[in-house]
Amino acid sequence: LALILNLPTTTTSQVVAKLKATFARFGIPEVIVSDNGPQLASAEMREFSEEHDFVHVTSSPHYPQSNGQAERAVQVAKSILKQEDPLLALMAYRATPTSSTGVSPSELLMGRKIRITLPTLQDKLKPNWPNEDVIRRADAAAKQRQPCYYNRRNGVRILPPLSPGDPVLTKLDGQKQWTMPAVVHSSSSTPRSYIVETAQGERYRRNCHLQSTHKPITPVSESPDRVAPEVRNTEDTHHTETQHTPTPTQGTVTITHSGRVSKSPDKLDW
Repeated sequence: LALILNLPTTTTSQVVAKLKATFARFGIPEVIVSDNGPQLASAEMREFSEEHDFVHVTSSPHYPQSNGQAERAVQVAKSILKQEDPLLALMAYRATPTSSTGVSPSELLMGRKIRITLPTLQDKLKPNWPNEDVIRRADAAAKQRQPCYYNRRNGVRILPPLSPGDPVLTKLDGQKQWTMPAVVHSSSSTPRSYIVETAQGERYRRNCHLQSTHKPITPVSESPDRVAPEVRNTEDTHHTETQHTPTPTQGTVTITHSGRVSKSPDKLDW
């Protein structure tokens, strides 16, 4: 059921206050999925999740594709807010059956259709809970078809796993190119994340979308660690293609924005 709430500021205290108001209306959920925003990855948010006994699932840092469900919900909310009457559009969205389940969000939450501006038979408004097993199977089948279509269209293959000590290239906050050399320190609690260590000894949590390189990296293990909070993902299979950089031998070598190695001709080395 889509909820659009107004946040005066994006601080953790404001987010917690809105979550408490939502919990008071609908109850405490078992799982909350979000990105790694500062207000969501803070110690106050972790304490709030422990006090209210729910699991806070976060996506991989700097990889919005792993948080597709939440990103799609944001697109729906923006589309609703652009309408002439946002509240009327929100009501229509809650009463519209989804293609994956065949029932509306209001039926899933309240067990009945809601009355809207369109003419509706009174019999259709009577409580009638949908079969939960049928709904879950239909939703799971739709979620299996979607990645198959994406993988077939984009020629995606399953990534080979990385091992501790493998040299890779990664991106830090604010960087647009894969220029930061690092090594894989260890795998995270999920198959889609790794802990990587830079040459300065700093450690970061990154998605499996890392560019392999054959250039050896020697990290300084004595430096303090900087590990982002652990990530839990709802998908165990990863579909992002890893680009392998060949080993340069001679000439001037540069790495393009896409990660391709560009080597100057040997005739220029004189």
